[in-house]
Amino acid sequence: MPREHQNAKRETERFPFWAVILLLFCVVLWLFGAREAMRIRAQYDAYREKTLLLKAAEGVFCSGVTLDGVDLGGMTQAEAKALFDGRQQQQAADFTLTVSVDGRQWRLSSEVVPLVFNAGRQLERAYRIGHTGTIDRRLSEIETARTSGVAFSSSYEYDREAIDDLVNIIAANVDREPKDAALDAFDPVSKTFSFRREEDGWQLDRQALAQQILSALDARNFGETVQGSGNRVEAAVKLQDLEGRFGLVSTFTTQTTADRDRNTNISISAAALNGKVVAPGEELSFNNCTGKRTGEKGYREAGAIAGGVLVDDTGGGVCQTSSTLFNAVVRADLEIVKRYAHSWPSSYVPKGEDATVNWPSRDFIFRNSSAYPVFLLSWYEDRTVTVEVYGRLPDAWASIDLESKTVKTIKPSNDTLYTLDESLPVGTRQAGHSKHTGYIVDTYKIYRDAGGNEIRRSKLWTTEYPATQNEILYH
Repeated sequence: MPREHQNAKRETERFPFWAVILLLFCVVLWLFGAREAMRIRAQYDAYREKTLLLKAAEGVFCSGVTLDGVDLGGMTQAEAKALFDGRQQQQAADFTLTVSVDGRQWRLSSEVVPLVFNAGRQLERAYRIGHTGTIDRRLSEIETARTSGVAFSSSYEYDREAIDDLVNIIAANVDREPKDAALDAFDPVSKTFSFRREEDGWQLDRQALAQQILSALDARNFGETVQGSGNRVEAAVKLQDLEGRFGLVSTFTTQTTADRDRNTNISISAAALNGKVVAPGEELSFNNCTGKRTGEKGYREAGAIAGGVLVDDTGGGVCQTSSTLFNAVVRADLEIVKRYAHSWPSSYVPKGEDATVNWPSRDFIFRNSSAYPVFLLSWYEDRTVTVEVYGRLPDAWASIDLESKTVKTIKPSNDTLYTLDESLPVGTRQAGHSKHTGYIVDTYKIYRDAGGNEIRRSKLWTTEYPATQNEILYH
Protein backbone atom coordinates (compact mmCIF):
# COMPACT_ATOMS: atom_id res chain seq x y z
CA MET A 1 0.00 0.00 0.00
CA PRO A 2 1.37 3.34 -0.90
CA ARG A 3 2.64 5.53 1.96
CA GLU A 4 0.32 8.49 1.13
CA HIS A 5 -2.74 6.31 1.31
CA GLN A 6 -1.59 4.88 4.55
CA ASN A 7 -1.09 8.36 6.00
CA ALA A 8 -4.55 9.44 4.87
CA LYS A 9 -6.06 6.42 6.44
CA ARG A 10 -4.28 7.19 9.64
CA GLU A 11 -5.60 10.77 9.59
CA THR A 12 -9.10 9.49 9.02
CA GLU A 13 -8.75 7.15 11.86
CA ARG A 14 -7.54 10.13 14.10
CA PHE A 15 -10.55 12.51 13.16
CA PRO A 16 -13.56 10.34 12.61
CA PHE A 17 -16.83 11.55 10.99
CA TRP A 18 -18.81 11.51 14.15
CA ALA A 19 -16.50 14.13 15.54
CA VAL A 20 -17.56 16.47 12.80
CA ILE A 21 -21.15 15.90 13.69
CA LEU A 22 -20.34 16.55 17.30
CA LEU A 23 -18.51 19.70 16.41
CA LEU A 24 -21.41 20.93 14.40
CA PHE A 25 -23.74 20.18 17.26
CA CYS A 26 -21.54 22.14 19.62
CA VAL A 27 -21.51 25.09 17.29
CA VAL A 28 -25.29 25.01 17.02
CA LEU A 29 -25.60 24.65 20.73
CA TRP A 30 -23.27 27.60 21.24
CA LEU A 31 -25.21 29.72 18.85
CA PHE A 32 -28.47 28.83 20.59
CA GLY A 33 -26.97 29.54 23.96
CA ALA A 34 -25.62 32.87 22.83
CA ARG A 35 -29.01 33.82 21.43
CA GLU A 36 -30.75 32.75 24.60
CA ALA A 37 -28.24 34.65 26.64
CA MET A 38 -28.88 37.74 24.58
CA ARG A 39 -32.64 37.27 25.02
CA ILE A 40 -32.26 36.86 28.75
CA ARG A 41 -29.99 39.89 28.85
CA ALA A 42 -32.55 41.90 26.93
CA GLN A 43 -35.28 40.78 29.31
CA TYR A 44 -33.09 41.70 32.26
CA ASP A 45 -32.31 45.10 30.78
CA ALA A 46 -36.01 45.70 30.14
CA TYR A 47 -36.90 44.60 33.66
CA ARG A 48 -34.15 46.76 35.07
CA GLU A 49 -35.45 49.74 33.05
CA LYS A 50 -39.01 49.17 34.24
CA THR A 51 -37.81 48.82 37.77
CA LEU A 52 -35.88 52.04 37.50
CA LEU A 53 -38.89 53.85 36.00
CA LEU A 54 -41.23 52.64 38.72
CA LYS A 55 -38.62 53.41 41.35
CA ALA A 56 -38.22 56.93 39.97
CA ALA A 57 -42.00 57.49 40.12
CA GLU A 58 -42.37 56.42 43.73
CA GLY A 59 -43.59 59.29 45.96
CA VAL A 60 -43.33 61.95 43.26
CA PHE A 61 -45.25 63.09 40.21
CA CYS A 62 -44.22 61.53 36.94
CA SER A 63 -42.17 63.55 34.51
CA GLY A 64 -44.32 65.29 31.92
CA VAL A 65 -47.36 65.71 34.18
CA THR A 66 -48.39 69.38 34.40
CA LEU A 67 -51.07 71.39 36.20
CA ASP A 68 -51.89 74.82 34.83
CA GLY A 69 -48.65 74.64 32.84
CA VAL A 70 -46.51 73.88 35.91
CA ASP A 71 -44.33 70.76 35.48
CA LEU A 72 -44.98 68.58 38.50
CA GLY A 73 -42.38 65.96 37.56
CA GLY A 74 -40.24 65.01 40.54
CA MET A 75 -42.35 66.94 43.07
CA THR A 76 -43.83 65.27 46.09
CA GLN A 77 -47.52 65.74 46.79
CA ALA A 78 -46.69 67.98 49.75
CA GLU A 79 -44.45 70.15 47.58
CA ALA A 80 -47.09 70.47 44.88
CA LYS A 81 -49.80 71.27 47.41
CA ALA A 82 -47.67 73.97 49.01
CA LEU A 83 -46.95 75.46 45.59
CA PHE A 84 -50.61 75.62 44.58
CA ASP A 85 -51.76 76.76 47.99
CA GLY A 86 -49.56 79.79 47.46
CA ARG A 87 -50.96 80.28 43.97
CA GLN A 88 -54.51 80.05 45.34
CA GLN A 89 -53.74 82.63 47.99
CA GLN A 90 -52.51 84.95 45.28
CA GLN A 91 -55.59 84.27 43.16
CA ALA A 92 -57.80 85.00 46.15
CA ALA A 93 -55.90 88.23 46.77
CA ASP A 94 -56.31 89.21 43.10
CA PHE A 95 -60.07 88.51 43.26
CA THR A 96 -61.14 92.11 43.78
CA LEU A 97 -63.68 94.42 42.28
CA THR A 98 -64.86 97.90 43.21
CA VAL A 99 -68.56 98.69 42.99
CA SER A 100 -69.43 102.37 42.77
CA VAL A 101 -73.00 103.55 43.26
CA ASP A 102 -74.24 107.09 43.79
CA GLY A 103 -70.81 108.39 44.80
CA ARG A 104 -70.16 105.59 47.30
CA GLN A 105 -67.90 102.58 46.86
CA TRP A 106 -67.86 98.98 48.04
CA ARG A 107 -64.90 96.62 47.68
CA LEU A 108 -65.69 93.08 46.60
CA SER A 109 -63.10 90.49 47.62
CA SER A 110 -62.80 86.80 48.34
CA GLU A 111 -63.68 87.61 51.95
CA VAL A 112 -67.02 88.95 50.76
CA VAL A 113 -67.50 86.34 48.04
CA PRO A 114 -65.84 83.07 49.13
CA LEU A 115 -63.89 81.13 46.48
CA VAL A 116 -63.84 77.34 46.13
CA PHE A 117 -60.74 75.98 44.35
CA ASN A 118 -60.44 72.51 42.76
CA ALA A 119 -56.61 72.46 42.49
CA GLY A 120 -56.46 69.91 45.29
CA ARG A 121 -58.65 67.49 43.39
CA GLN A 122 -56.68 68.07 40.21
CA LEU A 123 -53.40 67.35 42.00
CA GLU A 124 -54.88 64.06 43.18
CA ARG A 125 -55.79 63.17 39.61
CA ALA A 126 -52.35 64.19 38.36
CA TYR A 127 -50.60 62.08 40.97
CA ARG A 128 -52.56 58.99 39.97
CA ILE A 129 -50.72 59.01 36.62
CA GLY A 130 -48.21 56.15 36.87
CA HIS A 131 -49.21 55.28 40.42
CA THR A 132 -52.35 53.19 40.14
CA GLY A 133 -53.32 50.02 38.31
CA THR A 134 -51.16 47.21 37.00
CA ILE A 135 -47.44 47.56 36.36
CA ASP A 136 -47.99 47.61 32.61
CA ARG A 137 -50.64 50.31 32.98
CA ARG A 138 -48.40 52.35 35.23
CA LEU A 139 -45.45 52.01 32.85
CA SER A 140 -47.66 52.94 29.91
CA GLU A 141 -48.86 56.07 31.68
CA ILE A 142 -45.30 56.97 32.71
CA GLU A 143 -44.08 56.59 29.13
CA THR A 144 -46.98 58.59 27.72
CA ALA A 145 -46.37 61.39 30.20
CA ARG A 146 -42.64 61.38 29.47
CA THR A 147 -43.02 61.45 25.71
CA SER A 148 -46.29 63.27 25.10
CA GLY A 149 -47.06 64.94 28.40
CA VAL A 150 -50.30 64.85 30.44
CA ALA A 151 -51.78 68.24 31.23
CA PHE A 152 -54.33 69.14 33.91
CA SER A 153 -55.95 72.49 34.63
CA SER A 154 -57.54 73.85 37.77
CA SER A 155 -60.29 76.39 38.31
CA TYR A 156 -62.30 77.97 41.08
CA GLU A 157 -65.92 78.78 41.68
CA TYR A 158 -67.44 81.63 43.68
CA ASP A 159 -70.69 81.95 45.55
CA ARG A 160 -73.02 83.68 43.12
CA GLU A 161 -75.69 84.05 45.78
CA ALA A 162 -73.21 86.15 47.73
CA ILE A 163 -73.28 88.62 44.83
CA ASP A 164 -77.03 89.04 45.35
CA ASP A 165 -76.45 89.53 49.07
CA LEU A 166 -73.87 92.22 48.36
CA VAL A 167 -76.19 93.97 45.89
CA ASN A 168 -78.97 93.93 48.49
CA ILE A 169 -76.62 95.47 51.06
CA ILE A 170 -75.65 98.19 48.60
CA ALA A 171 -79.30 98.82 47.75
CA ALA A 172 -80.18 99.12 51.43
CA ASN A 173 -77.58 101.89 51.71
CA VAL A 174 -78.32 103.84 48.54
CA ASP A 175 -82.03 103.36 47.94
CA ARG A 176 -84.03 106.37 49.00
CA GLU A 177 -87.74 106.16 49.51
CA PRO A 178 -89.60 109.11 48.03
CA LYS A 179 -91.07 111.53 50.51
CA ASP A 180 -94.46 112.89 49.68
CA ALA A 181 -95.20 116.53 50.08
CA ALA A 182 -96.89 116.90 53.43
CA LEU A 183 -98.63 119.31 55.69
CA ASP A 184 -95.99 120.91 57.87
CA ALA A 185 -97.83 123.29 60.18
CA PHE A 186 -100.97 125.31 60.78
CA ASP A 187 -100.78 128.87 62.04
CA PRO A 188 -103.83 129.51 64.25
CA VAL A 189 -103.27 133.25 64.17
CA SER A 190 -103.19 133.70 60.40
CA LYS A 191 -105.25 130.52 59.90
CA THR A 192 -102.89 129.44 57.14
CA PHE A 193 -101.10 126.18 56.33
CA SER A 194 -97.47 125.57 55.43
CA PHE A 195 -96.18 122.49 53.62
CA ARG A 196 -93.03 120.46 53.19
CA ARG A 197 -91.99 120.00 49.57
CA GLU A 198 -91.82 116.48 48.16
CA GLU A 199 -88.50 114.63 47.71
CA ASP A 200 -88.10 112.12 44.93
CA GLY A 201 -86.49 108.81 45.79
CA TRP A 202 -83.89 106.69 44.02
CA GLN A 203 -83.78 102.93 43.52
CA LEU A 204 -80.79 100.84 42.49
CA ASP A 205 -81.21 98.57 39.48
CA ARG A 206 -80.27 95.45 41.40
CA GLN A 207 -80.58 92.99 38.55
CA ALA A 208 -78.38 95.04 36.22
CA LEU A 209 -75.69 95.57 38.88
CA ALA A 210 -75.58 91.87 39.77
CA GLN A 211 -75.12 91.00 36.10
CA GLN A 212 -72.35 93.59 35.70
CA ILE A 213 -70.49 92.13 38.69
CA LEU A 214 -70.88 88.55 37.46
CA SER A 215 -69.68 89.46 33.96
CA ALA A 216 -66.58 91.24 35.32
CA LEU A 217 -65.69 88.33 37.61
CA ASP A 218 -66.23 85.70 34.93
CA ALA A 219 -63.99 87.66 32.56
CA ARG A 220 -61.32 87.91 35.32
CA ASN A 221 -61.41 91.70 35.04
CA PHE A 222 -60.12 92.04 38.56
CA GLY A 223 -59.32 95.48 39.91
CA GLU A 224 -61.93 97.14 37.74
CA THR A 225 -64.68 99.46 38.96
CA VAL A 226 -68.26 98.53 38.21
CA GLN A 227 -70.61 101.49 38.09
CA GLY A 228 -74.13 100.80 39.35
CA SER A 229 -77.14 102.64 38.04
CA GLY A 230 -80.67 103.22 39.21
CA ASN A 231 -83.91 105.01 38.62
CA ARG A 232 -85.56 108.05 40.12
CA VAL A 233 -88.73 107.27 42.03
CA GLU A 234 -91.19 110.11 42.00
CA ALA A 235 -93.12 111.05 45.10
CA ALA A 236 -96.80 110.24 44.85
CA VAL A 237 -97.91 113.54 46.41
CA LYS A 238 -96.48 116.76 45.06
CA LEU A 239 -96.52 120.17 46.68
CA GLN A 240 -98.90 121.38 44.01
CA ASP A 241 -101.33 118.66 45.06
CA LEU A 242 -101.58 120.19 48.54
CA GLU A 243 -101.36 123.89 48.02
CA GLY A 244 -104.82 125.39 47.94
CA ARG A 245 -106.38 122.16 49.17
CA PHE A 246 -106.33 123.01 52.88
CA GLY A 247 -108.43 125.51 54.72
CA LEU A 248 -111.60 125.97 56.74
CA VAL A 249 -113.62 122.78 56.39
CA SER A 250 -116.51 123.71 58.65
CA THR A 251 -117.60 126.20 61.27
CA PHE A 252 -120.51 126.47 63.67
CA THR A 253 -121.64 129.22 66.03
CA THR A 254 -124.35 129.24 68.71
CA GLN A 255 -125.86 132.13 70.58
CA THR A 256 -125.50 132.16 74.36
CA THR A 257 -127.57 133.89 77.05
CA ALA A 258 -126.93 136.92 79.18
CA ASP A 259 -125.99 134.72 82.16
CA ARG A 260 -122.46 135.88 82.98
CA ASP A 261 -121.58 132.79 85.03
CA ARG A 262 -122.78 130.51 82.28
CA ASN A 263 -120.86 132.48 79.65
CA THR A 264 -117.75 132.27 81.79
CA ASN A 265 -118.02 128.48 81.81
CA ILE A 266 -118.59 128.43 78.05
CA SER A 267 -115.54 130.67 77.52
CA ILE A 268 -113.27 128.47 79.66
CA SER A 269 -114.40 125.26 77.98
CA ALA A 270 -114.05 126.80 74.51
CA ALA A 271 -110.51 127.85 75.36
CA ALA A 272 -109.75 124.23 76.41
CA LEU A 273 -110.61 123.11 72.88
CA ASN A 274 -108.82 125.91 71.08
CA GLY A 275 -105.67 124.86 69.20
CA LYS A 276 -106.25 121.12 69.52
CA VAL A 277 -104.75 119.00 66.77
CA VAL A 278 -106.32 115.63 66.00
CA ALA A 279 -104.17 113.28 63.94
CA PRO A 280 -105.67 110.86 61.41
CA GLY A 281 -107.35 108.01 63.25
CA GLU A 282 -107.02 109.78 66.61
CA GLU A 283 -109.97 110.48 68.91
CA LEU A 284 -110.74 113.67 70.81
CA SER A 285 -112.70 113.59 74.08
CA PHE A 286 -114.42 116.73 75.27
CA ASN A 287 -114.09 115.68 78.91
CA ASN A 288 -110.38 114.97 78.46
CA CYS A 289 -109.86 118.43 76.98
CA THR A 290 -111.60 120.30 79.78
CA GLY A 291 -111.00 117.88 82.62
CA LYS A 292 -113.33 118.01 85.58
CA ARG A 293 -115.04 121.37 85.73
CA THR A 294 -114.01 122.84 89.08
CA GLY A 295 -113.90 126.20 90.80
CA GLU A 296 -110.10 126.05 90.87
CA LYS A 297 -110.16 126.19 87.07
CA GLY A 298 -112.43 129.22 87.12
CA TYR A 299 -115.72 127.46 86.47
CA ARG A 300 -118.77 128.93 88.17
CA GLU A 301 -122.14 127.72 89.37
CA ALA A 302 -124.72 127.95 86.59
CA GLY A 303 -127.85 126.24 85.42
CA ALA A 304 -127.39 122.69 84.13
CA ILE A 305 -129.60 119.66 83.47
CA ALA A 306 -128.71 116.81 85.83
CA GLY A 307 -130.83 113.68 85.95
CA GLY A 308 -133.55 115.41 84.01
CA VAL A 309 -133.70 118.25 86.54
CA LEU A 310 -132.46 121.81 86.05
CA VAL A 311 -129.98 122.55 88.83
CA ASP A 312 -127.11 124.91 89.56
CA ASP A 313 -123.87 123.08 88.86
CA THR A 314 -120.22 124.03 88.65
CA GLY A 315 -119.51 124.35 84.97
CA GLY A 316 -123.14 124.69 83.95
CA GLY A 317 -123.41 125.70 80.31
CA VAL A 318 -120.47 123.73 78.94
CA CYS A 319 -122.96 121.53 77.09
CA GLN A 320 -123.44 124.44 74.71
CA THR A 321 -119.72 124.28 73.92
CA SER A 322 -119.85 120.49 73.39
CA SER A 323 -122.95 120.85 71.20
CA THR A 324 -121.27 123.57 69.15
CA LEU A 325 -118.22 121.33 68.77
CA PHE A 326 -120.45 118.46 67.67
CA ASN A 327 -122.12 120.58 64.99
CA ALA A 328 -118.77 121.76 63.62
CA VAL A 329 -117.30 118.25 63.65
CA VAL A 330 -120.26 116.57 62.00
CA ARG A 331 -120.20 119.22 59.27
CA ALA A 332 -116.55 118.34 58.68
CA ASP A 333 -117.71 114.76 58.01
CA LEU A 334 -115.69 113.33 60.89
CA GLU A 335 -116.76 110.18 62.70
CA ILE A 336 -118.89 110.60 65.82
CA VAL A 337 -117.82 107.99 68.38
CA LYS A 338 -119.93 108.95 71.39
CA ARG A 339 -122.78 111.46 71.73
CA TYR A 340 -125.61 111.86 74.22
CA ALA A 341 -128.74 113.99 73.90
CA HIS A 342 -130.13 116.18 76.68
CA SER A 343 -133.18 115.14 78.66
CA TRP A 344 -135.15 117.73 76.69
CA PRO A 345 -134.30 119.84 73.61
CA SER A 346 -131.88 122.73 73.95
CA SER A 347 -132.67 126.26 72.93
CA TYR A 348 -129.40 126.95 71.14
CA VAL A 349 -129.51 124.09 68.57
CA PRO A 350 -132.37 122.31 66.78
CA LYS A 351 -133.79 119.08 68.19
CA GLY A 352 -131.53 116.08 67.54
CA GLU A 353 -128.46 118.26 67.09
CA ASP A 354 -127.24 118.63 70.69
CA ALA A 355 -124.47 116.80 72.54
CA THR A 356 -124.61 116.91 76.32
CA VAL A 357 -121.67 116.16 78.62
CA ASN A 358 -121.36 115.43 82.32
CA TRP A 359 -118.17 114.63 84.22
CA PRO A 360 -117.24 111.81 84.15
CA SER A 361 -120.18 109.71 82.93
CA ARG A 362 -121.20 111.37 79.68
CA ASP A 363 -118.75 112.53 77.06
CA PHE A 364 -118.66 113.70 73.49
CA ILE A 365 -115.97 111.94 71.44
CA PHE A 366 -115.17 112.10 67.74
CA ARG A 367 -112.49 110.45 65.60
CA ASN A 368 -110.53 112.07 62.82
CA SER A 369 -111.55 109.72 60.03
CA SER A 370 -109.75 111.76 57.36
CA ALA A 371 -106.26 111.16 55.98
CA TYR A 372 -104.86 114.44 57.32
CA PRO A 373 -104.70 116.19 60.69
CA VAL A 374 -107.53 118.50 61.68
CA PHE A 375 -107.09 121.65 63.72
CA LEU A 376 -109.69 123.13 66.05
CA LEU A 377 -110.15 126.79 66.80
CA SER A 378 -112.71 127.53 69.49
CA TRP A 379 -113.59 130.75 71.32
CA TYR A 380 -116.30 132.71 73.10
CA GLU A 381 -117.03 136.29 72.09
CA ASP A 382 -120.00 138.65 72.41
CA ARG A 383 -122.42 136.02 73.72
CA THR A 384 -121.51 133.56 70.97
CA VAL A 385 -119.39 130.43 70.98
CA THR A 386 -117.73 129.32 67.75
CA VAL A 387 -115.85 126.19 66.72
CA GLU A 388 -113.92 126.04 63.44
CA VAL A 389 -112.43 122.88 61.91
CA TYR A 390 -109.43 123.30 59.59
CA GLY A 391 -107.96 120.57 57.44
CA ARG A 392 -108.02 119.00 53.99
CA LEU A 393 -110.85 120.48 51.95
CA PRO A 394 -113.22 117.81 50.63
CA ASP A 395 -113.32 116.89 46.95
CA ALA A 396 -116.75 115.27 46.81
CA TRP A 397 -118.75 118.03 48.48
CA ALA A 398 -118.51 121.66 49.45
CA SER A 399 -120.53 121.77 52.67
CA ILE A 400 -122.70 119.68 54.98
CA ASP A 401 -125.94 120.71 56.65
CA LEU A 402 -128.02 118.95 59.27
CA GLU A 403 -131.73 118.54 58.90
CA SER A 404 -133.83 117.20 61.77
CA LYS A 405 -137.42 116.03 61.48
CA THR A 406 -139.72 115.36 64.41
CA VAL A 407 -141.33 112.04 63.63
CA LYS A 408 -143.31 111.83 66.86
CA THR A 409 -144.48 114.17 69.60
CA ILE A 410 -145.20 112.63 73.01
CA LYS A 411 -147.61 114.53 75.27
CA PRO A 412 -146.78 114.36 78.97
CA SER A 413 -149.36 113.44 81.59
CA ASN A 414 -151.09 116.31 83.37
CA ASP A 415 -150.97 114.40 86.64
CA THR A 416 -148.33 115.16 89.23
CA LEU A 417 -145.95 112.33 90.04
CA TYR A 418 -145.00 111.90 93.70
CA THR A 419 -141.70 110.14 94.25
CA LEU A 420 -140.28 109.00 97.59
CA ASP A 421 -136.71 110.26 98.05
CA GLU A 422 -135.26 108.92 101.29
CA SER A 423 -132.22 111.16 100.87
CA LEU A 424 -134.40 114.16 101.81
CA PRO A 425 -135.05 115.12 105.41
CA VAL A 426 -138.25 113.67 106.82
CA GLY A 427 -141.20 115.90 106.12
CA THR A 428 -139.56 117.54 103.13
CA ARG A 429 -141.17 118.13 99.78
CA GLN A 430 -139.19 119.25 96.71
CA ALA A 431 -139.83 119.75 93.02
CA GLY A 432 -138.43 117.02 90.82
CA HIS A 433 -138.86 116.70 87.07
CA SER A 434 -140.79 119.47 85.42
CA LYS A 435 -143.35 118.88 82.76
CA HIS A 436 -141.86 118.50 79.26
CA THR A 437 -143.22 117.29 75.94
CA GLY A 438 -141.33 114.34 74.49
CA TYR A 439 -140.08 114.03 70.94
CA ILE A 440 -138.61 111.44 68.60
CA VAL A 441 -136.41 113.14 66.02
CA ASP A 442 -134.59 111.84 62.93
CA THR A 443 -131.46 113.80 61.95
CA TYR A 444 -129.91 113.69 58.46
CA LYS A 445 -126.60 114.83 57.01
CA ILE A 446 -127.06 116.67 53.73
CA TYR A 447 -124.07 116.98 51.40
CA ARG A 448 -124.12 120.00 49.09
CA ASP A 449 -122.03 121.18 46.17
CA ALA A 450 -120.50 124.63 45.78
CA GLY A 451 -123.78 125.93 44.44
CA GLY A 452 -125.69 124.75 47.50
CA ASN A 453 -127.39 121.92 45.65
CA GLU A 454 -128.01 118.69 47.53
CA ILE A 455 -125.75 115.89 46.36
CA ARG A 456 -126.88 113.20 48.76
CA ARG A 457 -128.15 112.70 52.27
CA SER A 458 -127.67 110.05 54.93
CA LYS A 459 -129.45 109.45 58.22
CA LEU A 460 -127.24 110.37 61.15
CA TRP A 461 -129.36 109.02 64.01
CA THR A 462 -132.69 109.07 65.83
CA THR A 463 -132.87 111.03 69.08
CA GLU A 464 -135.55 110.47 71.70
CA TYR A 465 -136.41 113.13 74.26
CA PRO A 466 -138.70 111.44 76.80
CA ALA A 467 -141.89 113.14 77.96
CA THR A 468 -141.91 113.98 81.67
CA GLN A 469 -144.72 115.03 84.02
CA ASN A 470 -144.46 117.32 86.95
CA GLU A 471 -142.85 115.54 89.89
CA ILE A 472 -142.76 116.12 93.61
CA LEU A 473 -140.05 114.49 95.67
CA TYR A 474 -140.91 113.80 99.33
CA HIS A 475 -139.77 112.04 102.47
